[in-house]
Amino acid sequence: MKKRMTKLALILAGLIACTAIVAACSNTKEESGNSATGTSAPVSKEKPTLSISIYDRGNVPQEMGTIDNNRWTQWLNENGPVKGKYVPIPRGEAVQKLNLLFASGDAPDVVFEFDTGFRNQMYQQKMIMPVDELIEESSTDYKQLLEKYPAIKKAAVKPDGKMYEFGRVSPLVGFQSLFIRKDWLDKLELQVPQTSEELFEVAKAFTEQDPDGNGVKDTFGIALSGETGGTISTMFRNVTWVVDNGKLVRGWEQENAANAFKKRLYDAGLVDKDFLADKNGQKAQQDWNNGKIGIFVGRTIDLVNFNQYYEQLKINVPSAEVQAIKLPRSEFGQFAIGVNNPVQMTTIINARTKDPKAAMAYIDFMASRTAGEVLRFGEEGVDSTLGANGCLQPIHAEEFNKQVSWNIDFQLLLSRIEVGACTDIQSQLDPSKPLEQDFLRLIKENNEANLSADVEFAPITHGEHMPTLPEDLNIINTNVSKIADIYSKAVVSGPSYTIEQAYKDAQALWNSSGGDKLEAFYADWYSNNSENAFMAKDMWKFVKN
Repeated sequence: MKKRMTKLALILAGLIACTAIVAACSNTKEESGNSATGTSAPVSKEKPTLSISIYDRGNVPQEMGTIDNNRWTQWLNENGPVKGKYVPIPRGEAVQKLNLLFASGDAPDVVFEFDTGFRNQMYQQKMIMPVDELIEESSTDYKQLLEKYPAIKKAAVKPDGKMYEFGRVSPLVGFQSLFIRKDWLDKLELQVPQTSEELFEVAKAFTEQDPDGNGVKDTFGIALSGETGGTISTMFRNVTWVVDNGKLVRGWEQENAANAFKKRLYDAGLVDKDFLADKNGQKAQQDWNNGKIGIFVGRTIDLVNFNQYYEQLKINVPSAEVQAIKLPRSEFGQFAIGVNNPVQMTTIINARTKDPKAAMAYIDFMASRTAGEVLRFGEEGVDSTLGANGCLQPIHAEEFNKQVSWNIDFQLLLSRIEVGACTDIQSQLDPSKPLEQDFLRLIKENNEANLSADVEFAPITHGEHMPTLPEDLNIINTNVSKIADIYSKAVVSGPSYTIEQAYKDAQALWNSSGGDKLEAFYADWYSNNSENAFMAKDMWKFVKN
């Protein structure tokens, strides 16, 4: 890291020296050429100014300043190629705020936004710039990234065949994790469930056989809200669009099966009866942490996951033992619980920017390994020092959190696959601490469960890489999303409203809303693009060896 920082300093010093030489030569020529006129033309050394969006999460420590004026904006302006004017975008209202800025003509030159639908909308409205020629003529670091990982271009190309987005590349790892209380399995003499039917039976035992031994019937076998409910859908490949005999169709059979299973769980009393009110899964999270749920979907991809899904449980229930398991098989196959998107588009350039080359220079700098490492680990010798594992570690954890940890939104072009293992959660956990050592085991178990050779990725690709819908089909897509509410009603309505009736009502809504047009669009897209688009098979090329 130190060598790379020294290299950056030398490069910057060289650039400054070259600029000075060019300026001096230019001034000499001007003095010579203008001796007859008595005029001179001063040469500007100012960096170009660029407006840049930045998420405002309200998490900047008070002593560090504001999200648009702090240690890291200053570092970027001092070391980067432009003078950035950072435009705060409230994280929870990002799309609304950006829509207003684009509509008023005040949108930043460079926009960072995770929302694929928003970026697609900006493309359709011709609000963003095609970048193929800009990359070819002006890029360095990002151009090299494209050459090394051609899948980025697959992900960035829009229907007109041009690239409009920039992104980052990460190793493919287990993102979601199916956690089970191993101590409950052992106490009730049960095996890890291998099939959906065995999962039901284990959930039933966890509910009815007092696995926590307190003599009270106060446990749930499995969560049904939040990400756990979504994972049950995945178990039955209920992902809306599925391939059948080489054609992309709507998976009604899978949707019926997934919701029938949820209804069985609900009718048998194996889940929280109020799960529909738990919109964001926070109640289920609390029940898991309090030792009241036996099967739950968490995550193992970030340090915050250690505290959120494991440490809190162990504080409340020290005897709890957790195992990360494979998603059980259903009649539709065996699928990954959830993996990250290895090629994630994050960045667009406003079509109205007056200096595209400056925008490209900024994107190059932010995509560079050198800048990315400084933003992620802080400055070596100031914030971090080389640890025994060969990775930079915080010198003082509390000070590091105040100075560095909050700056994640300056890293939206950092390709972790290029930085290597030092960006993985494993490098940030201390195996000498028992709980952290145990979470390292869970990470390993989860990666094996998600990336095993005998599991598939249930959708045809990550949702962010599904095709851009025309505006009229977007309206239809919004209308038919209410089908989920129809099935939810059937799950909680007992015999008065069955899955079969929900299916009929869902199909009626689908047909009346123009769902056949959606199906025709997706079928045509898949037929013509399945070989060239970024598909699930492309995702698996980023599995870490």
